[in-house]
Amino acid sequence: MARIGSVAALVVLAALVLVLGVTTPPSRAPSVTDALGPANDETAADYLARVGSPTDDDGGAERWALVSPSRSVRADEIRGLVGDVRVSEVYVHVPVDRVQTPLLTVAVPDTDSVLTRAVRDAASRVTPGRDERGEAVAALVRTRLLADCVCVAGVLVRAAPAGLVRLATADGVRGVEAAPPDAVFGTLSVTPLWPERVGTAVLPDDGPVPSA
Repeated sequence: MARIGSVAALVVLAALVLVLGVTTPPSRAPSVTDALGPANDETAADYLARVGSPTDDDGGAERWALVSPSRSVRADEIRGLVGDVRVSEVYVHVPVDRVQTPLLTVAVPDTDSVLTRAVRDAASRVTPGRDERGEAVAALVRTRLLADCVCVAGVLVRAAPAGLVRLATADGVRGVEAAPPDAVFGTLSVTPLWPERVGTAVLPDDGPVPSA
């Protein structure tokens, strides 16, 4: 009798494990990386068509999202672009015709005073060039950033789906790509959509570097 009871208990336990496995969604590994932004071989039009528009049909949980402006903006224009949503990172890029310049990421604490100086703060993140041309590019980029240039290429925000839906239709916003609800900030891989980008990410680097 005891043996029959043990077998019955094992059957019940196995059934319980099976039910839990079916009804409980699998958790993602901490190492999973979520990518925001266009792929290298993706045109701007293809990227915007792929991400579409954010929706408000999956609950109200906040999520990370990449906001791409239709043109480069100044740091003091960011708040007017995104409204009252939380900005966590600013992506800074100095556009120069036929000259490749670096992407610089500036983390933004929850204060607008830091947000408005994000472009100038990015100047301290410019690394030395590897050769004469690289040094000229670094000097040019640093000088323009310190002058608070129109160089914000995108921002990472944190907002509820309803806020992202409103943001996607705001003036000056080219696109909004939301990360999965369970995306973790530290594992996000972000590649901003340059406002001037039309084709793929392979841009020429054969133009003269303007003087700083």
